[in-house]
Amino acid sequence: MSGPFFKTGEFAALCGVKKDTLFHYDQIGILKPEKTEENGYRFYSVKQLNNFDLITALKRLGMPLSEVKSYLDQRNPENFLALLEQQKEILAEEQRRLDMVNQLLQETIRATQLAINVTPGTIHLENCPESYYVAVRAPDYAHYDERQFLLSSRTLITWAREHGSLSLRLGDIVTQESIEKGNFIEDYYYCPVTPQAHTQDILVKPSGTYATLYHQGGYETLETAYESLVRWVQDRGYLIVGDLFEEDLLHYMSTRNPKEYMMRISIRIQTESFCSQK
Repeated sequence: MSGPFFKTGEFAALCGVKKDTLFHYDQIGILKPEKTEENGYRFYSVKQLNNFDLITALKRLGMPLSEVKSYLDQRNPENFLALLEQQKEILAEEQRRLDMVNQLLQETIRATQLAINVTPGTIHLENCPESYYVAVRAPDYAHYDERQFLLSSRTLITWAREHGSLSLRLGDIVTQESIEKGNFIEDYYYCPVTPQAHTQDILVKPSGTYATLYHQGGYETLETAYESLVRWVQDRGYLIVGDLFEEDLLHYMSTRNPKEYMMRISIRIQTESFCSQK
């Protein structure tokens, strides 16, 4: 046996891996020993270091070992270029996903920090930028029904994620028409999305001045909270000019106790001073 050759342990040390990795590569046929003696000892050659480095490099690009093996069996410059172009697209898509995850983390951190620091029950005016969401109509029931809520909300989450949203936040919408009729049961469930979401069904929450209530309690308390916010707006002579939006800041992911849930409830208005200028 001409050399130099390395035993499995020696070759594993050269590659910076455990012997089990080489045993696995041998088993799936991606990197077999150059020689195997009758006593079962495996030996690897110097030139196989290049193959190991190539396998490692392609794995770092995100390629499954099955595809790496296929390429090794058909290695040439043309296939190498095609492989790199393919992985470039895969990595670009993964980067887009990671950007969305990072944005989701930042939004969730901000929402949680706000919920921890805000005083429950407070109402004040906020200038809100334009935002985007997708929505599904809520079931037609007289009062909050957890079973119906879960069925509809899970459908919305699945649909939203299929169209590019990773948001963990769901919310309710009570339309302006319902508010004017004195009906405070949610008309829609919605999920925030980015403008780049892969769907034509994006809806817009307009920018403007919103009266905002930070409400603490379980979902069954929302109707009373909605009425409280609308009454606060009306008592001050403000004009309601949009739908009411509820979004969860603290929910089951951050607390076991529904009484500790925190919601931001907001409704777009025109203030009295603004209306008098019209």
